[in-house]
Parts: sequence; structure tokens; C-alpha cells
Amino acid sequence: MCHLQLMFSVLTVQQVAVESGAESVLLPCEISADLPEDTKVEWRDSDDWLVHEYWNRLDQFTEQYWFYRTRTRMNEDLLSTGDLSLTLQHPTYQDRNTFTCTVYSSQGTILMMKQVELQVKDYQVEVEEGAESVVLPFKTTPELLRDIRLMWWRFHPGPVLLMHEGSNQLQNHRIRMNEDRLRTGDLSLTLKNPTEKDYGSYRCGVWRRGTLLVWTTILLTAKGRVQVSPGSEDIWTRRSSIDMTPLISDQSD
Repeated sequence: MCHLQLMFSVLTVQQVAVESGAESVLLPCEISADLPEDTKVEWRDSDDWLVHEYWNRLDQFTEQYWFYRTRTRMNEDLLSTGDLSLTLQHPTYQDRNTFTCTVYSSQGTILMMKQVELQVKDYQVEVEEGAESVVLPFKTTPELLRDIRLMWWRFHPGPVLLMHEGSNQLQNHRIRMNEDRLRTGDLSLTLKNPTEKDYGSYRCGVWRRGTLLVWTTILLTAKGRVQVSPGSEDIWTRRSSIDMTPLISDQSD
């Protein structure tokens, strides 16, 4: 019979950093014991939403919070290896959180808890002088892109936004997005013939009924140049007399 004890009562928080726009990030959690088959493993965020659940040797998605749906994965042999790490796909700023991995016995006793703080940093794209185009990458799961409003714009340099209606019209011929973006989840923006005037910070946001679902910040700079982020000021609800016309605004049906 396998006897497991609560391994520690004071949680130490491990920090993990990832760039927004990365394919995935690993939230590490390991236990040295060989776990019995009736062990339950839960990952939850700081709001107590269920991120991922493993029980009865199967991944359980019935109670999973919608924001994490189709974006989480655990190892198939986690009970024998003790590797309870969670892979989170397409991390964005909305994923900045403290996640807790909890291991339960069949009687509901907590065998182990571990916390991981996920930090999501601005994604930096470098472009060579004279390049034909540059891609500002942003991917998410298609399941999030139902009945949404999508916007891309540059917000720095400048008080809030430099892309006014007139300049937006002049630059539309240089901007392209994938036609099947809502089906594939690839919201990346391609900017043709980038120049020094295009360097700066760009944001893409996805809204549904006025609620911001996911967003990312991308720093576009010349290759070899250090770009300083303008900070994490919340411009999504900031009021300003400056026209906040986006580069591209897309309303799904």
C-alpha cells in the first residue's frame, strides 16, 4: 500500500516567464512519490477557476473554465513519473496569474500543493532594414473567436494612438491579415514594407459584448536595437480626445 503525506504546508511560489504570443508555456509541478491510480490532480487559478483536472487516469474537462478550454495539456504517464506539469497553449496577458497544482487522495486528502506564478512579457519583433514585410504574431484558440470584435492598433509612440483616420487610410494597402483567422485562431498582422516610422508598440484585442477576452502587446523594432516597453498602462478604457481608430477592426458574425 502506498502511503503519502502532505509534503509541505507553506507554499513556495515558483515564477515562470513567457513572451506573449509564444506557442505554449510549461507550469512545472513534480512529486517524488509513485501515485496510486485513484489520485486526483487539479490545477486552478487565483480566482479558483478550474484550469485542468486529471482523475480516474483521464483528463476531465466537464468543469473546466471556458477561458482555458482546448489550451491545456498534461503528461499521459503522470501517475508513474510524478510529473504533474501543465502545458498552457497560446499564453496572453489574460493568463498572468498564480496557478495552484493540488494533489488529492481518493478520500479527498490533500497530498501536495504547489503554486506557480506566470508572468507574460511583451513580445518583441525585430525587422531588418529594407525587409519586404514583417509579421506581428498573435494566436489563440478558435473557440474564443465566436461573436467577437477584433482590433489591431499602434499605441506608442504618441499619447495613446498615432493611427488616425487619415493615416490609417494611407496605410491600409500595407496591412494584411489571414482571411481564415476566425477559423484558425491566427490573428497575426502582416505589415508590408516596414520603415522606421512603423517602429513602436502594437496591441491586438478581442472583445465579446464589451468584455475584453484576450490581448497582446508587440514591440516592433529594428534588428539589434533595444526597444523599451512603454509600460503596462491600461489604455483599453482610457478616455482621450485622440481618435483611437484601429489599424484593422473586424466584427465577426
